[in-house]
Amino acid sequence: MLKMITLLLGILSPLSFVSSAQPDPGHIANAQTVRQAVRLTPEHFTAFDTMNGVSLNDTKQDVIAHKGKPLTVTPDPFTGCSAYVYQDAAVVLCDGIVDYVHVGSAAGKIQINGSWIPLSKFQVAHALGQPQFQAEDGDVYIRGHHAVKVYTNPETGGLAGVDFFDQASE
Repeated sequence: MLKMITLLLGILSPLSFVSSAQPDPGHIANAQTVRQAVRLTPEHFTAFDTMNGVSLNDTKQDVIAHKGKPLTVTPDPFTGCSAYVYQDAAVVLCDGIVDYVHVGSAAGKIQINGSWIPLSKFQVAHALGQPQFQAEDGDVYIRGHHAVKVYTNPETGGLAGVDFFDQASE
């Protein structure tokens, strides 16, 4: 319940930090690599272990070791959590542990368990299969205790962003 409140406050907070994630030009895959990743991914996702190189079990030290120094760190005074903003994602840490990872649509792609997926509704649906839940604001895919939510832009119907989190917190 606390994680759900934290997530909601983070989304509604005037200090919203998740929209500032930018694409990483150093990780833009060529078209052939993307086609191969999309073709290979469905059978690889029996679990969601990492998104953009970050596990939900990672500590602050693990995140910095994997991703380096963040562009910014934005604390949320309401939740006590902090967003570590990188070019390709925002990693939200609460009590020193990853709470969730957000990738904005501007990133152009996500990496799940080491496989890159272009950020389009069609490509993500092809890679992840049928969602376990369909909500007004997007689709939820669950593997074990972890979930990926693909948010839909209400104005355009396109993909707005993707979150990776522990499904018990949703």
